[in-house]
Amino acid sequence: MKNPRSTWAATVFSLGLAACGGGSSTPSPAPAPAPAPAPAPAPTPVPGTVVTAAQMNSEDLNTIFFRAREGDTITLPAGKYLFNRTLKLSVNKVTILGAGNGSDPASNTILSFKGAAETNGLEARFVKGVTLRKFGVEDAVGDAIMVSDSSDVLMDTVRAEWMTDPVKTSRMAYGLYPVACDNVQIINSKAIGTRDAGVYVGQSKNIRVVGNEVYYNVAGIEIENSRNAIVENNDVHDNTGGILVFALPGTYRFATNDGTIVRNNKVHDNNQPTAANATGFVTAVPPGTGVMVLASQNSEVSGNTITKHKTAAILAISFQATQIAFDPKVYDPYLRGFYAHDNRIDDFGSAPAGAFADPTGLGAVVDGMFASLKSNSLPQRLPAVIWDGIVDPATGSTGSQGQGGMYKGNNQICSKTNVIDTLTVAGMISYENLDLDLMALLQGLSAGPNFPFPARMNCSISMPAVTGLP
Repeated sequence: MKNPRSTWAATVFSLGLAACGGGSSTPSPAPAPAPAPAPAPAPTPVPGTVVTAAQMNSEDLNTIFFRAREGDTITLPAGKYLFNRTLKLSVNKVTILGAGNGSDPASNTILSFKGAAETNGLEARFVKGVTLRKFGVEDAVGDAIMVSDSSDVLMDTVRAEWMTDPVKTSRMAYGLYPVACDNVQIINSKAIGTRDAGVYVGQSKNIRVVGNEVYYNVAGIEIENSRNAIVENNDVHDNTGGILVFALPGTYRFATNDGTIVRNNKVHDNNQPTAANATGFVTAVPPGTGVMVLASQNSEVSGNTITKHKTAAILAISFQATQIAFDPKVYDPYLRGFYAHDNRIDDFGSAPAGAFADPTGLGAVVDGMFASLKSNSLPQRLPAVIWDGIVDPATGSTGSQGQGGMYKGNNQICSKTNVIDTLTVAGMISYENLDLDLMALLQGLSAGPNFPFPARMNCSISMPAVTGLP
């Protein structure tokens, strides 16, 4: 909210008066004096509070947050400050502005929760409008920055980080974590070292995750049970899995994930082991996965550069593939409407992990494929894009045991025109796609992996409009 500026006007009038004398001529008027300079306009005041270093403690800063008024900006000083409990904001349209999100306290604002007993670092709940800019949150147990049940959420140039050996010691569940929110933007930020997701947006709609760097997380970026999301121009590296698009059971706002575009990202080297403290569904992500789409609707993965993943560049599966129990009465486990195209994919599938290395399950299938490839002097790799092949019999058609199914129209699972670095000979061999036909494999039926040219995946579909905007 802007205050009107005060204005001043200065007007100078000159009047030349002639004295009467013996002549009849009128003397020329004296030159008018130069106008006086107008006063400089008063600076526009920034509503809110400039916090001092002495006030950078849990009690004082929480008091400042509580007393803030709608439209205020709360400006935080540079430095590294230790907090022993969660900082909480509940006022609409407040901006929290630091000096920078780097790690040098001389020029950046660092909120450290190292040793704090409570769960989250900074949280905002039930607010209409919140802007968070230019600060870092370190070593928060729980979530570094959490915003819930809110709208018009902007996280810009912030950082969430677990500082010491995150794979073995991290207790930070989520880094940047808006949940049950509308109109969410996470831009130009960093999330490092969580035991779950670095950037997570769940139960939300109208989402843009743009220009961020995320690493040393189990999941780099995760869109979960949400609507209308765009994930683009991010640098996602050194996580267990790079970018996840998930629909999971047990949620309370949206039962499905519908309308997500993952495009123009750099996704590379996501081969980290699962964090020692990781729990829940994220543990089903095979280490070495670039992009994973699980049980979602209308998902498009295009224009990305996806390199150096030991399991798969892109993994598209239904929830049954996790072999985790669910209630089919309240949860739809199927993947429908998926299109991966025009991605540049290099160095993939050479050392599959997770379920693909389980000797009692898919590991045996992988070993058989690799042995066959080796005997034919072909590269021993899983293909770049892997689909489990599971089809919903209610909206598609399947075999008598749920195997070999097909979807029609925009429910299809499609992958084509991806550029890969591995040998491709038209009509003979291609490492672009693998259709596992997992239902047949699990039941010991004769059908199995469809490779090298799985017909069910050779298709194109049109996505419903996805803008990420309200």
